[in-house]
Amino acid sequence: MKKVTDVEQNLINELSAKELMRHVEYFCQLDRTSASSGEFEAIDYIVAELKALGIPVDVHEFDAFLSFPQKASVEVLEQDCCSEHAKVEQVLRAKTRAFSGATPPEGVTGEVVYVPGGSDMFTDFDTKAKLEQSQLAGKVVMSEGGGRQNMLTAHKLGAVAYIHMWPSDEDVLHEGIVSPVWGTPTAATIDNIPDIPVVTITNADGEMIKQRIAQGKRCLLTVKAEVETGWRKLRMPEVRIPGKTDDFVLLGGHIDSWHLGATDNASGNATCLELAKFFWQHKDELQRGVRVAWWPGHSTGRYAGSTWYADNFWFDLHDHCVTYINIDSPGPLGATQYALVTAVAENSLFAQDIVEQLTGQRPAIERPVRAGDQSFWGPGVTSLFMLLSELPASEKASVGGSGGAWWWHTEYDTVDKVCPEVLLLDTQIHGLAAYRVCTAALVPLRLVDMAWELWSIVDQLADKAGDLPSLNQLNRELHHLHDLTGQLEKLRKQADSMTCEERRLFDSTINRAIKILTPINYTVNGMFDHDPAIPTPALPGLAPAAKLAELETEDSSAKFIKNGLVRQTNRARYAVRCATQVVEACLRHFA
Repeated sequence: MKKVTDVEQNLINELSAKELMRHVEYFCQLDRTSASSGEFEAIDYIVAELKALGIPVDVHEFDAFLSFPQKASVEVLEQDCCSEHAKVEQVLRAKTRAFSGATPPEGVTGEVVYVPGGSDMFTDFDTKAKLEQSQLAGKVVMSEGGGRQNMLTAHKLGAVAYIHMWPSDEDVLHEGIVSPVWGTPTAATIDNIPDIPVVTITNADGEMIKQRIAQGKRCLLTVKAEVETGWRKLRMPEVRIPGKTDDFVLLGGHIDSWHLGATDNASGNATCLELAKFFWQHKDELQRGVRVAWWPGHSTGRYAGSTWYADNFWFDLHDHCVTYINIDSPGPLGATQYALVTAVAENSLFAQDIVEQLTGQRPAIERPVRAGDQSFWGPGVTSLFMLLSELPASEKASVGGSGGAWWWHTEYDTVDKVCPEVLLLDTQIHGLAAYRVCTAALVPLRLVDMAWELWSIVDQLADKAGDLPSLNQLNRELHHLHDLTGQLEKLRKQADSMTCEERRLFDSTINRAIKILTPINYTVNGMFDHDPAIPTPALPGLAPAAKLAELETEDSSAKFIKNGLVRQTNRARYAVRCATQVVEACLRHFA
């Protein structure tokens, strides 16, 4: 394992906890809701800090479709009464979600149906199936399952409202978003947003409702929700620091927050700002350039900013972006654990080494989930990190950021929740990762590990699916690609003796093959559209093959699945063929 060199240590020692916290303290004076005056003031601050050092910065402006929750309540009605005459027995605290359906002033009333749900909204594949097996027409659904696919399913099955009972027992209400549409909707996707009211209640209030249901009596609830949805003008600052080639590393984190959002994501904004300054100071050392962006529209627009950037700079990203380092929620108070970090297969060893070198902890690797501004898989961009430091497992809540802290997406995510030492360490990890990618003689992405992951997944699917000739052929073709990429990886030993042209050929081969394979590894919709924000399995286009083992051959569902698999297997085989040709051409040059 490569160690931190004296040069690298001296460089990362330039990063300052005092400067990071100076930015955090400024940002935490501002409510940075997207398109608000607070967000615009934060952007002006970033621009002023950069320009004071002579760092060029562009501020992009564009329209986005955003949604702002206003207020909500859940009224528990008297038992054993019809809805027309029932009196309100209790009013529960509730928050509605961005893009939730609004109710008339009197709300919507229905009998509650409890459907047990998964606690992780990003990896919950089971609650949707339970909902599909339930009678939901005219009902109010309550579940711990907080994924958008669950709300959409309830809507399709005729439910009048969806109550997300928070899975962990903190006595706060978390903000969130309902829309499964990634980024600003198109004419083809706008109708995919469920228009039933969706609200959140605490775990304790959910347990109270469950007890009423367990008593065998009807439990009537009235749900009220107010939401403001429409078009807004957004601004997005971006810094571009050139290297010796046209390739670059993209660093980004969302600038908007719920409320003051100290750990989600004022701390990330500070990290991006200090890293922009750091790389500008060391721009003469960079083989590959750096871009730093602050994404708006994350919380109220389902990653509208990063999606706009992916769409409008698609060719830059596809042709030259080496990797995307996602900076979200660094520096939470008490976040001392690095047991699990997010990385794609081709970045996994690289990520593990850096985290271990700087923390002493060797993390396990989590495959990226479909969340958190991971907007660049269409143009084929590989990714590294998202969340880093975490609270000990015994202290974590069922949340999606802030290191697992209970204050995530609440009014309580204030500046006192940021630990300067943890923020500095997280920033050093992000900074060292970007610096190594930008200065390495050969791009440090292991295509062989990506090929192994794809081959392993397809091999398992082929076993489950049985006799599917096209899938079996794909399995063989991936086996061959893995062999070739193993030969390619051995060429790294020749880096010192390679000419500049040969290094560029090696880098181009790695980057080109990854750009071809990433869309099949992480998307169904492909290179130019965006998949919805719902839990996504590996190789999502081929994942339905696993269901065939549970179905009879003549089952209609099995036939539908097989029909779709023909198309998705063709798509995957074509990508593997193109990647194989790229690798073979490189190997011929070095033969």
